Amino acid sequence: MLEFDRGMPTETERFTVLEVARQVASQMVPINANFSFFSTTPIVDEDLRQYVHEPVAAVPPALMKILPRVGLLLVPFLEESPGRSPALVAFDRPEPARSLAASEVFVDERPTIAISTSGIDMSEYHYTFYDAISSLVVRRAPASMVTGFAEQLREEIDNHVHGEVREESWAAKQKYLHRSAGNGKRESTLWKAYLEQSLRDTLTLFLHGICCDIDVEAGPRQLASRYIRKRLELCKTVFPLPEGYSLFPEQVRKRK
Repeated sequence: MLEFDRGMPTETERFTVLEVARQVASQMVPINANFSFFSTTPIVDEDLRQYVHEPVAAVPPALMKILPRVGLLLVPFLEESPGRSPALVAFDRPEPARSLAASEVFVDERPTIAISTSGIDMSEYHYTFYDAISSLVVRRAPASMVTGFAEQLREEIDNHVHGEVREESWAAKQKYLHRSAGNGKRESTLWKAYLEQSLRDTLTLFLHGICCDIDVEAGPRQLASRYIRKRLELCKTVFPLPEGYSLFPEQVRKRK
C-alpha cells in the first residue's frame, strides 16, 4: 500500500484535504474507469473490500456514465477548519463539534472525496460515501429525472404529504413551505434548494439500498413509506440496477 508522506509527524498534526489530495493524486489506485482511491494509513484487504470495492460495485452503470473521474481519499479523521479553508485531515480524533464525515476538493478539476474512516461503523461510512456521490449526481442529473422528481415533490406538497427522507431535506422543505408570499425570486431560490436537497437525499437512500439496505429512521418527520417507494422507483427507472443487485425486500426473496 502506498503511503502519504507525513514528514515529521506530531500528535496534533493537521493537513488540509487539498494538500493531501494534491500530494497523492499521482498515486491514486484505479478501481474502474470512474473511481480511484488512496488511503493515508495502511488498510487490510477485508476493510478495503468494504470501504472501496463493494460500494463502488453497487453504483448503477447509467449513473456511472454521468459521473466525472472521482478520487476517493480514506483518512482517519476530518476536522472543520477555521474560516473558508479546506477541511483538515487529522490523525488523532478532533473535538466532536469540529468533526466532519466527508469533504470534497478539486485537483485539476477532478473531484476528490475525503471520508473519515475511524470510529464509525460500516453502514455509516457507506451512507457518507453515497451522500457524497449523490451530491455529484445532482449537479449532472438528466433533465428528465429532475423534472420527474420535481413533479413528484409538487404532488406531495399539493396533497399535504408530511415528512422527508432525511433531516437536511426536511429543513429545506420547511423553509420552502413557510416562505413569505409575494417574493417570487426568494420562492424560486427556496424551491431550487429544496428540490436539490431532496433529490440528493433520495439518491443517497437509493444507492445505499442497492449496496446494503433501505435505511430510514422512523420518527415524526419521516416521509411515509409509499412515497419513499415511489421516489425510489423513479430512481430505479432512470438508473437501472447493476446485474445481480436488488433494491426492495420482495426482489431479494424472488432471487432466492
